[in-house]
Amino acid sequence: MASPKPSSDSQFGAYYRLWRDWLASNWKLMTFTFAMMIFVAFGSAGYSKLIQEVMHAFETGDYSVMWWGPLGVVALTTIKGGADFFREISSNQFVTRMEADLQTHMFRQLVGTDLARLQTEAPAGLAARFSSDIAMVGGAVRSILGGLSGLLIMIVTFAVMLTIDWPLTLTMILIFGLAVLPVNLIGSRLKKISRRTQAEVATMTSEVTEGLSGIRMARTYRLEEPLAENAQNVFERLFGLKNKQNRWSARVSPLMEALAGIAVAIMLFVVGWRMSAGTISIADFTGLLTGLGVASGPARRLGGTYAQTQQGAAALDRVFMLFDVENTILDGPETLDRATGDIRFEAVGFAYPDGHVALRDFTLAVPRGTRTAFVGRSGAGKSTVFNLLPRLYDPTAGRILLDGHDLRDLTLASLRDQIAVVSQDSVLLSATVAENIGFGRRSASRAEIEAAARAAAADGFISALPKGYDTPVIPSAAQFSGGERQRLSIARAILRDAPILLLDEPTSALDAESEAAIRAALARLAVGRTTLIIAHRLATILDADRIVVMDHGRIVEQGTHAELLTLEGLYADLYALQFAGA
Repeated sequence: MASPKPSSDSQFGAYYRLWRDWLASNWKLMTFTFAMMIFVAFGSAGYSKLIQEVMHAFETGDYSVMWWGPLGVVALTTIKGGADFFREISSNQFVTRMEADLQTHMFRQLVGTDLARLQTEAPAGLAARFSSDIAMVGGAVRSILGGLSGLLIMIVTFAVMLTIDWPLTLTMILIFGLAVLPVNLIGSRLKKISRRTQAEVATMTSEVTEGLSGIRMARTYRLEEPLAENAQNVFERLFGLKNKQNRWSARVSPLMEALAGIAVAIMLFVVGWRMSAGTISIADFTGLLTGLGVASGPARRLGGTYAQTQQGAAALDRVFMLFDVENTILDGPETLDRATGDIRFEAVGFAYPDGHVALRDFTLAVPRGTRTAFVGRSGAGKSTVFNLLPRLYDPTAGRILLDGHDLRDLTLASLRDQIAVVSQDSVLLSATVAENIGFGRRSASRAEIEAAARAAAADGFISALPKGYDTPVIPSAAQFSGGERQRLSIARAILRDAPILLLDEPTSALDAESEAAIRAALARLAVGRTTLIIAHRLATILDADRIVVMDHGRIVEQGTHAELLTLEGLYADLYALQFAGA
């Protein structure tokens, strides 16, 4: 949802943007909520006028008040209670809808964000945005709606009190107005603390997630104590920030309580003085005192509302910071139907955002329909080459051509439709087995999905599942072996039927029997396609059309297996290390 950034000069810029882009579309529900607030306000403010009339009736000896007085109280209570119930229901629905919409947009934004931006923050920290930040925004909006209801109660109540005695009422309003400056000071301080607190919550989530995900290694190396100490340090910092936040928040209620007490004290003094002069009656005094009691409750809560609003603004800043990230990986103007698979790297250079240079003057031609393998030490730049082809990143120097088209001139959809990937990490999503295979091509029929599974030698174990192809996949469970997961990934790639195939160590974690089956399936998949392979186990790529040897981001050797051995360079060294003693 494109929108200009709110002005940093406006304290409520973030809330204006929230209203404009996320709340205004639910104007019907908001209108109903506001209508219920008005009923609550009139129901609450009516007490002061009713009490004045009741006391006036007692003073004049009109004992019919015994009947209409209680009926009036019941009527006001019913109006206020019923309206408050519907206000609470509608406002909660209003806010819950906003939270869901924000979370949906945040996830879509993150999924579409440049990989370079995503990798600057830990996944667990990003996940915390969906819970802590959105929850704080929702709590702030709920508080604002409650504060708006309280403000209406105060306005209507003071309006009624003006009809009873306007000079004294104006004095009360002035006294409550004295709270504006200190409450504003407290609120601005709370916003700064809250921003730091939310960042620390993200750090805490990352620490806990990483500690628990590596629990097997931690126990093996007896790292429980260092992990616990690291987590404790984060918890202590979070405790300090929350404690400071609570201390500042706690100052609001006593301030408003003191002002309410001052207002009552002044009222008692002025009323006593004026009653001695005969210019005010007991009925008027009782009505004013009742109105002050009605207004003081919302007034006390308004201070807390403002404080929570500031905390919500800090969370909104973090949310909108994600929304406002501008991607650099953008669609080009050209659409490619089906590539032949001819790839050229022309003086390609690439540096990651942290400054690490991964590729230097990388020049390579990959003819269509060939099998090209990339080998080299860890960190040589092999994975970077694979990341550049589907434009997960763009080169920082040079260019990459597909069938003569610069990748940056192609739409992302038409480019990525040309590529199928099988990696060492077979990603399965929460869906059925058939749907997980069908992600390769969303328009595929059930018959095509099953045919792809048979071609990947996956039909046998799929058919043995409780519901076959309709068995739900639970990604976090040990539902499939490594070989089975790989075969599902290969079936997905077969179904995609893309002209370019990227194989990133697809058999590195498999046993010998599974590896043999997977290699056979991959060999069938690679027929007629331009295939690029990353391999650390050289035995898997000895028959490649060309082997490209990389070191420190450069191509240092290239040729067939036999040609590279005769060079007696890096490839020959790697080969000797792997096959020593064979």
